Amino acid sequence: MSGQSITDFGGFVFLQLLILTLRAALPNVIRFCCCAAMIYLGYCFCGWIVLGPYHVKFRSLNMVSECLFSLINGDDMFATFEKMQQKSYLVWLFSRIYLYSFISLFIYMVLSLFIALITDTYETVKHYQQEGFPETELRSFIAQCKDLPNSGRYRLEEESPITFFCCCKRS
Repeated sequence: MSGQSITDFGGFVFLQLLILTLRAALPNVIRFCCCAAMIYLGYCFCGWIVLGPYHVKFRSLNMVSECLFSLINGDDMFATFEKMQQKSYLVWLFSRIYLYSFISLFIYMVLSLFIALITDTYETVKHYQQEGFPETELRSFIAQCKDLPNSGRYRLEEESPITFFCCCKRS
């Protein structure tokens, strides 16, 4: 039992499919998370610089990140909008555009794209399991060769006609 992998068990087909999906999706998920993190950090710095003097939740970079993360999760939305001080109409207008665009972008687009990325990989892996994996270019190239290794058509150790060091010949 200790030497068997999870793929050796026939009863765990769904678990195997889940593990294959996560393994196949991991590179795309990491790239996507890096891009989403750059957008998130851009919103953090923008909120900290522009809204910091006008709102308690935007005074430090750490507080901005906590506020934006809670907005992604749907927490504290009304309080964040309500506590915005109306010292300047432009700041109030910017805060509305800033918060609405952040909420729309992250809740509706980024999270949906993340789910779509995993779902697409799941469907691809499921399709490959049912109908077989596509043949790679290397496999198709190898399949073209019909000669056996002992047929004499393969080169054995020969001296190459081009030597890099012409003065040093092998004996």
